[in-house]
Amino acid sequence: MSKKLVLNRSSRMLKLKIPDPKQLICGLFPILQWSRTYDLASAIGDLIAGVTIALTLVPQSIAYASLAGFEPQYGLYSSFMGPFVYAIMGTSPQVNIGPSALISLLTFTYTNGTNTDFAVLLCFMAGIVQLIAGIAQLGFLVEFISLPVVSGFTSAAALTIASSQVKGLLGLRYNADTFVTTWASFFKHVKETRLADSMLSLGCCILLVGLKTLKDVKIKDKAADEKGCRKTKIIKKALWFSGVARNAVAVCLASVIAYFLYEDKQHPFLLTGTITPGLPQVRPPVFQSTVGNTTYTAGDMFSHLGSGLAVVPLVAILSNVAIAKAFAKGKTVDATQEIVALGLCNIVSAFFQSIPVNGSFSRSAVSDASGVKTPGSGIYTGIIVILTLVLLTPYFYFIPRAALASVIVCAVLQMVDYCLVRTLWRTSRMDLIPLLGTFICCLFLGIEIGLCCGVGIDALLLLYYHSRPPLDVQYVDNGTLPPHYAINPVGGLHFAGAERVRNKLFLLQQKPRPVIIPVTTIHTTSNVPESEVPRNDQWEVPGTNGAASSGFPNGKKISDVESIGVKTTNLLVVYCDSLYRMDYTFLQSMKMLVQDWSRSGRVIWCNVRPSIKDQLNSVMLGMTEPIFCDSNQLKSFLRCTEDAQTTNVDTAF
Repeated sequence: MSKKLVLNRSSRMLKLKIPDPKQLICGLFPILQWSRTYDLASAIGDLIAGVTIALTLVPQSIAYASLAGFEPQYGLYSSFMGPFVYAIMGTSPQVNIGPSALISLLTFTYTNGTNTDFAVLLCFMAGIVQLIAGIAQLGFLVEFISLPVVSGFTSAAALTIASSQVKGLLGLRYNADTFVTTWASFFKHVKETRLADSMLSLGCCILLVGLKTLKDVKIKDKAADEKGCRKTKIIKKALWFSGVARNAVAVCLASVIAYFLYEDKQHPFLLTGTITPGLPQVRPPVFQSTVGNTTYTAGDMFSHLGSGLAVVPLVAILSNVAIAKAFAKGKTVDATQEIVALGLCNIVSAFFQSIPVNGSFSRSAVSDASGVKTPGSGIYTGIIVILTLVLLTPYFYFIPRAALASVIVCAVLQMVDYCLVRTLWRTSRMDLIPLLGTFICCLFLGIEIGLCCGVGIDALLLLYYHSRPPLDVQYVDNGTLPPHYAINPVGGLHFAGAERVRNKLFLLQQKPRPVIIPVTTIHTTSNVPESEVPRNDQWEVPGTNGAASSGFPNGKKISDVESIGVKTTNLLVVYCDSLYRMDYTFLQSMKMLVQDWSRSGRVIWCNVRPSIKDQLNSVMLGMTEPIFCDSNQLKSFLRCTEDAQTTNVDTAF
């Protein structure tokens, strides 16, 4: 016996599918797959895309660091390790990891009034949460946040970010952290507006919008010779490059203007100031920090970060997966691998004093337009950011804050998704409720509270729809089957809609619909002209598929026809082809429904799955056994049941 047991166990072990270690490693590190076919053409495409993204990333990272409430160098610290790690573990060539407007705003929300230790710890813990979510394959949880909620969230965040930069556009100085307090402070300090900063920001905004339109200008090639064609291509490339590098162009021009107008005592612009040169010190995140005269322990730091430990990684996952899907071009996106890669990007970046990072849609669009081939473009981007930290930081002193504010405003206003509102108005107006609810709550209650409110509104709508399952009762009298009522439940039936469905069918059972006696019988028993009495297949059943209330031609009501001879049916057929689950509450309602109908009729269950059949049998113990049949048996079951009802009625009379 022991030998047999050993053999059985060994045979079972052989049947188990042991994952191939090579395949597992290649799945975890996609660079091992695409590097096999990496050639010179791919390298050139990635190099061009990497340099182009760096020209966008450097000014953005400086601006987003100020948006998060920290010194500019921390934006650069956050911009080189993420691209390196994602090049090794990422799956989407277009995604670029670094600071983004939304995550920077959330970082400011949870670390306002503290120091960089809190932001670095938030980055590290966000990476831990994302890594755990990826390993546990919890990416499906993102699907519970609907597109209208995401749209309302991002649109409100864009307006909040743009509002926070108004002080930079006008050269004002005040502290505010929410949409409401920002505008309240603005109206208090609007008299302190600096003319020079306002004019510079206006010029930068016009330049950014103008350069953006340049890359979309279409130049027709009318030249007949090869030289003319080459010239046209060069002009197109120049216009395109000016458009995608518009942030760097605007910041450089503004810095040059600020440099020549600079005076030691009264310079006309508010400047970025000194940026600490060199690479950051490599160290693990600290779990104890001092802010002013207060020392925060690990528990105090986690308590201060609060819900940010869940909101920041969730929003980063949501945006990263959305970006990867947007540029997948029909290919399948490995959401789990994307989450794992993002988590490791944050964990590794935290050792280089980084604030939380994720993918940026604007930079990803630039990468796609630049002809990127593989995720390896991030390596070139990271190298350029490192060279910028080592060599160029002394020249960043003269970057005007108005220019950085202009870069942020022109970037985030594209996130306002007003087109979706018009689409939903035409297609699904109920979805406007979570969109507008999320938008308003995010603006006036805060970003994180607004997101929770949006998810809550979605949950309430989901419960509302579950409480009203699509169970339209149809009256069937097509000549092939005996007259009966029919319902076609789809999917699962749950407790939320149990009582409503039962009441609907109970009321129907109290007021059965007429089954019209053949035309000859009606003609012989009434004074209604034969021409006004239609055939059976011409009668319109009241209450089904939007039929008229009377259901009869020439304005005949049910009462008019009842006087000329009517019989009723109390047969209900439940077509269970698409029904896969009923919870206990709904089963109890079905039990009471069967009891009600069994007094004068029958309920027949057609095409029932074995699991549903077991549920019904277990609930209806002690009652009349449920009637089950297939489609090909339904006609005979209906006739037998109808004959039994007729016999019972005759006996009663």
